[in-house]
Amino acid sequence: MRPRVFLLLLAVLALAAGCDSGSKKEPHAAAGPAVAWTPKRPAQLAERSPAARRCTASGLAIPAQVRFVLRLQGGYAVIPLRNTGKSACRLTGRPRVRLVKKGGPIQVQESIAPAPSTFPEITYPRSTLLALRPGEDGAVTVSWTNWCDLKVPGKPHVPPRALRITLPAGGGHLDAEYNAVPPCLDPSNPSVIGVSRFQTTPIPRGPPWSSAFFTVRIPGPLHARRGGILHYRVVLKNVSRTTATFDRCPALAQQLVPTGKAEAYQLNCAAAHAIAPGKSLTFAMQVPVPRSSPLGANGLFWVLDPFGRAGPQLNTRVIVSR
Repeated sequence: MRPRVFLLLLAVLALAAGCDSGSKKEPHAAAGPAVAWTPKRPAQLAERSPAARRCTASGLAIPAQVRFVLRLQGGYAVIPLRNTGKSACRLTGRPRVRLVKKGGPIQVQESIAPAPSTFPEITYPRSTLLALRPGEDGAVTVSWTNWCDLKVPGKPHVPPRALRITLPAGGGHLDAEYNAVPPCLDPSNPSVIGVSRFQTTPIPRGPPWSSAFFTVRIPGPLHARRGGILHYRVVLKNVSRTTATFDRCPALAQQLVPTGKAEAYQLNCAAAHAIAPGKSLTFAMQVPVPRSSPLGANGLFWVLDPFGRAGPQLNTRVIVSR
């Protein structure tokens, strides 16, 4: 997952070089009327109260083969755990993970951070894990390096038969198939299994909010201060032959990189009017600027309808000062 973060940083460097989407013909983002900003959150991000019971292995399933992808000299996977029970349950803590094999290398477990999401993905809030509903997924990030399994001449080499996830507090275990074994780096060292705490998963996408299509631009240039609020505007233009109404209200997602978080909000549909073909509507936006933001060029990522079509998307440059 880390390469995805790297792609965001590459995008910031491109923006720093001047490849932004701000219109040079409109130097003042505050010019003209705009639909007011609202901090309302989408329903998918509503906080949840804890469920009465813990999740156990008998009520969970790993829905597909665990697929390790190459990361440095080992493998890396985000493993979904689906609630197959009939009621909500709590999936909290850090599981134990090992490869099931008679004999083989010594295995040690270390703590790692959950894999980050990738814009425009928006993950469920942490409280989702306190009340994981039937059919919903939690997840755990697992890394695996240095598998030095002795090969005996004349005998077939047998890899581990399964990857086993054992839940905390006596919750039982689940076994899963997996796709690959990492290389042996040092036979004198154990095999290392990195395991995160349980984490939330990206909110799945559904039908688009409208049959109309749009282009988007952010008038610029944009300037902000560390620890402040960046106020900017987004101009949506209807480029289809269908009038766009706001009977169904889409969400939007934004992120100031490299230090900000991806966050979703509800568009202010109550104050918006229909957009006829070829016409535009401007929306006021705002995003917090972390105090840790680097001075100079940062990147602003924006997308309409992240839970549907996830488009249009846009990125532009923001100059951050003290």
